[in-house]
Amino acid sequence: MNILLSKGTNSYKLLDSGGGYKLEKFGCNIIVRSDTNCIWARSLPEDIWQTADAKYNSSNKSGKKWDVKKTFKEDWIFKYKDLSFLLRLSQSKNIGIFPEQMENWRWMIDIIKKIITQTGAVPNVLNLFAYTGGATLCAAWAGAKVCHVDASKAAISWAKKNQEFSGLQNASIRWIVDDCYSFVCREIKRKVQYDAIIMDPPAFGRDQKGRIFEFERKIYNLLSICKVLVPTPLFFIFNGYSMGYSSVVLKNLLYDFYPSFQIEHGELNILQENSVRLLPCSLFARIKALKDT
Repeated sequence: MNILLSKGTNSYKLLDSGGGYKLEKFGCNIIVRSDTNCIWARSLPEDIWQTADAKYNSSNKSGKKWDVKKTFKEDWIFKYKDLSFLLRLSQSKNIGIFPEQMENWRWMIDIIKKIITQTGAVPNVLNLFAYTGGATLCAAWAGAKVCHVDASKAAISWAKKNQEFSGLQNASIRWIVDDCYSFVCREIKRKVQYDAIIMDPPAFGRDQKGRIFEFERKIYNLLSICKVLVPTPLFFIFNGYSMGYSSVVLKNLLYDFYPSFQIEHGELNILQENSVRLLPCSLFARIKALKDT
């Protein structure tokens, strides 16, 4: 098992964690969010935690999830390389970006740029459960054509704004509001194939038509139709969240369909600022073409 480690950047820092919460700096704002992994003691004094511009309260029964101070700045941007992402306080405590994914992005960008340099071919990338477009815009920025699929119209509207903020209006991106399984089935009928897939399914989700996605019940069928992937793909990135099991599960799932490929698996962690402490955030498994790309 491997640990992919994201460290602090100019746009993101994990300042502290503990007591069921994490203290993070995203761009111009410092926020506090609940995290069930953080059962250890905090490192920084309480007065540092009190400087946060907003705090998410998962136990608040009034429906108001965020306590926001006057110091909170609404023009809130996260930057990665030349890309800019709009951040927002949502009812689900997600703010539009998962900083631990920066290591997957870096790995993917290197592969895309290398294959374009070596062959001149522009890879076609499919991003499923694509949310606000972090991986989509990274792949497009590296030079790929991307098909971005998510069941949430609001998420795709958000992703399109991120495209504008990042200056990628001319990038080759297809925006698809649809159930991922249904869309891939149609792509198979159309005989469309992709050079790479990114799959970021939730543990549980519901689309705008009320259709439910449950990881344990639906993921095997979804993987089984990923024959839209070319026989020798550039990569397949498979992420998992809040599931309570090992990354070996993700590896085993991929192995059922890609037994001839090397499969790397493990955890995506964030290194806390001025500390050796790691915060585990999610699981991953990924394959890369056997030939050197």
